[in-house]
Amino acid sequence: MITKEQNIFYRDNGYLIVKKVLSEESCDNYLSQIKKHANNDFAAIMNPDRFDFLVAQSFENIIGGLSLSDRVDHIEECRKTSQMTFEIMADKLAVSILEELQGTKIVGLMSQMLFKEANTRYAKQAWNPHQDNIYPKNNSVLENGFKTQYLTTNFFLNKANKENGSLYIYPGSHKDGLFDAEEQISYRENTDSNPGNKIMEKYLNQFKKVDCSFDKGDLLVLNGNCIHGSYANNSDISRPLLSVSYISEGEKFISGHNANRKVINLKR
Repeated sequence: MITKEQNIFYRDNGYLIVKKVLSEESCDNYLSQIKKHANNDFAAIMNPDRFDFLVAQSFENIIGGLSLSDRVDHIEECRKTSQMTFEIMADKLAVSILEELQGTKIVGLMSQMLFKEANTRYAKQAWNPHQDNIYPKNNSVLENGFKTQYLTTNFFLNKANKENGSLYIYPGSHKDGLFDAEEQISYRENTDSNPGNKIMEKYLNQFKKVDCSFDKGDLLVLNGNCIHGSYANNSDISRPLLSVSYISEGEKFISGHNANRKVINLKR
């Protein structure tokens, strides 16, 4: 669980780093499993908690070139991976932390595996400063004053720092709702561009940017309106993380064409 001080920090800054929510063994096991579905460039995998999504992406990346018997085996791997992803999404410690910070019961919406594998095309992508809530657009006010009931998390599967593509955050930027942003092309479409709908400089100048470092197993919680981005990975160390989005139970949101957000009951 979290302390009173951590709760206050989250309320004031719009983010919180919780150390070692996942064990190193769990991180290693999951990363080894999810890599079975990656393509040669280690492009992001959307919604690996959903068996059908994972099969479709694996077919595009891998299954099409396998024999019939190997295809059957790989589909079973998809089933195993989707279950492992859901178990992280519904991790009891993580969910209890989120519900305490949110002050509501929550449901899952989507997951996304971001490898940022060293020495690949996607390693060089640096996400623009953006707000995650620009996509689902939930603007329902919480009792604690937050102007959205949407939040995102990152489960770090390896250590992360500025050199290998970690995140930076603008503390306090969650308090003013959604800012105007310049729309960017999808990160899956162009590895030579920096993705994320870019917040205009005049708004960023109101806040002080903070660089964040993480250990394997750490959890980053972000209010959906908190501005953040990431650096390129210019090192030989990969920066894999599983990103999971949640929202208060019963809240409205935009599903999105690529994200395909939907309510996911965390108590299967």
